[in-house]
Amino acid sequence: MPLVKVQFKPGINRESTSYADEGGWFNSDLIRFRKGRPEKMGGWTRLSSNVIQGTGRSLHVWAALDGSKYMGLGTETKVYIEEGGAYNDITPIRATTTLGANPLTTVNGSRVVTVTAPAHGAVTNDFVTISGATAVNSITAAQLNTEHQITVIDSNSYTIPTAGSAGSGTLTGGGSSVVAAYQINTGLNTVVSGTGFGAGLWGGYSTGYAQTTLNDSGGISDSDTSFTLTSASDFETAATTTNANFSDSATVITVADSSSFPDKGTILIGSEKIRYGTNIGNTFGSITRGDDGTTAASSSSGASVTFVGLMLIEDELIQYTGKSTHTINAGVVRGVRGTTAAAHSDGVDVREANDFVGWGESSATAAQTGSNIRLYSQDNWGEDLIFNVYDGGPFYWDKTLGLTNRASSLTSQSGASGAPTITRRIMVSGADRHVVCFGCNPLNETEQDLLMVRWSDQENPVDWTPTATNTAGSQRISSGSEIIAAQKTRQEILIWTDVNLHAMRFVGPPFTFGFSMLASNISIIGPNAIVTVGDQVFWMDRENFYVYTGRVQVIPCTLLRYVFDDINLDQSFKCFAASNKMFDEVFWFYPSADSTEIDRYVKFNFTENTWDLGTLSRTAWVDYGIHDNPRASGQASGVNYTYVHESGDDNDGSPMTSFIESGDFDLGDGEQFMFMNKLIPDIDITSSDAEASVNYIVKTRDFPSNSLSTNSTNAVNSSTQQAFLRGRSRQAVLRIESSVTDIAWTLGDLRMDMRPDGRR
Repeated sequence: MPLVKVQFKPGINRESTSYADEGGWFNSDLIRFRKGRPEKMGGWTRLSSNVIQGTGRSLHVWAALDGSKYMGLGTETKVYIEEGGAYNDITPIRATTTLGANPLTTVNGSRVVTVTAPAHGAVTNDFVTISGATAVNSITAAQLNTEHQITVIDSNSYTIPTAGSAGSGTLTGGGSSVVAAYQINTGLNTVVSGTGFGAGLWGGYSTGYAQTTLNDSGGISDSDTSFTLTSASDFETAATTTNANFSDSATVITVADSSSFPDKGTILIGSEKIRYGTNIGNTFGSITRGDDGTTAASSSSGASVTFVGLMLIEDELIQYTGKSTHTINAGVVRGVRGTTAAAHSDGVDVREANDFVGWGESSATAAQTGSNIRLYSQDNWGEDLIFNVYDGGPFYWDKTLGLTNRASSLTSQSGASGAPTITRRIMVSGADRHVVCFGCNPLNETEQDLLMVRWSDQENPVDWTPTATNTAGSQRISSGSEIIAAQKTRQEILIWTDVNLHAMRFVGPPFTFGFSMLASNISIIGPNAIVTVGDQVFWMDRENFYVYTGRVQVIPCTLLRYVFDDINLDQSFKCFAASNKMFDEVFWFYPSADSTEIDRYVKFNFTENTWDLGTLSRTAWVDYGIHDNPRASGQASGVNYTYVHESGDDNDGSPMTSFIESGDFDLGDGEQFMFMNKLIPDIDITSSDAEASVNYIVKTRDFPSNSLSTNSTNAVNSSTQQAFLRGRSRQAVLRIESSVTDIAWTLGDLRMDMRPDGRR
């Protein structure tokens, strides 16, 4: 029987079954297609041995006038500028306070120091730099006067770990000149249900809250109705009585005294829970009767009114009505408002959620500090860096002040006028040189307008007050509820709202910028799920992939069903797009359905129109430009690094397991069994080891519903001429795989000895 050339169509196709994809490739990991041929993807190495604190979610590279090459890097806890493999901390300071006399308390044998700091405004994991402190109870001044990470006790105190150990007894000290410099509040490393576009409770967030940690030995189960916190003192409780009868349809509730109740929340009268939106003059208004699964009922004057507190532990919302100093111990209801009761470990964050804003409700901002995953946008103004926290303040880093200098708020820059104080995204517009903020506060207002676009005067990043002699201005997007993302292109800026795509183009005086809608009923899965390559803009929404080349087009995707059936949409804000111009590729990195962190990618070759997929945990990416290779943020053994990609053939010195697997193939229509006797590989292997090999694995089954069985595994190296096997089946699958270091390979055409072998 003559040899049969076994050829497969370029690209991975999982839109149907493996048998339906006969003649194609069905699965892959860490490969690419180039000129129609599958090959192993390039490897990566660490940029340096230096680690970063937090997960990198934003990378931006630029060069200074003196030739220095910089990379801005934002995590949930820090902002860095990398140069030469060193990470320089430029995280802005939000407040500097002189504490009261002897604010430091030590406990015998402990390295932990309690700091008394009224109205400190910190959240757990924030950073503070202490200075001016004197030694306390064997903990030296040098061990105190440095940077520390905070654990909040309550609104007036927190603890810091030191490198020392206290002597005997419990002593206070530190002197009267202790200064605390607080860095901007840290954010979250995950999307909390109900705190962002596309989250499980879409559009929800909390506008302000108390925070502590769970301090219940061994944690709590999913059914515990009493649990201990590090401190419950700042968590709301209140009680009063009604001062009038009301019916089961009343739209306001008047009580004897509402002064101890928060401005909004939930009350319990009898067995009915009533949610209220206003608390004015002992009257609760904007109410929702029979809330949280209860039934509306009438009540008489003098009935007890109890405040129902709401707290968030990880992804679970919990209600309660009573507490002690440290314990939540009355009226506890687990897994409320669409969340699920779950076990929680000791030490996890506990946040008050009484100001929780659900889908469709209005408020000033969509994500206040600390309530959602920490994302950044960055751009360079010449050799300086402009950046902002998503739904936070914009900041400016001045290169002339040096890498030891921290960034500071845009409003604090010399000559600043009318600059936004809160924004969703910031960028430099392009050749016309305006700084643009998206989803920011209007001029002379403090509340964030999520559809507002503002820009600075041309060539002046700090002047935002429009006058007859400058080009500063603003425009409110005409449709949608909020701006989700914005992306700069060569000719325009694209703006995605929750429902539409708009273009912002420089038109010159007197309007400066013109705005137009490009497409309706279209959005984007997350703020960073977009990338520009040349004149093309690629992005991902919740059901498709798109490209904009002057008009919006859906990209036909042979992996569409696979990706959107296996994605954790609750963590969609983590999804991001990345380009690899070396190989005409666009990646989308995303968390799979069973993961809360990015662990997969789907990749599109936009010149060959082929797709492939794989597993790779990356959280941010920047393409080559001023540096010779792409860079990405990732983690190894729980430590965060920056990696240089397309560098070597290995996983930072360890093997990469790369493979490609075909769909099922058969003889004819599979009526007859086939007998496979040998294969003649055609593969280009590059390695310094002449014996380095790639495995050719043949798997077989008789019917599409059967599981595959491995029939043979043949190691193929550069000198292999043919490999023998004995396989009999109706259908077969071919897998080519490598899992050794120092190897690269590209597949050619395979020939196999296959012949009919009867019908049974």
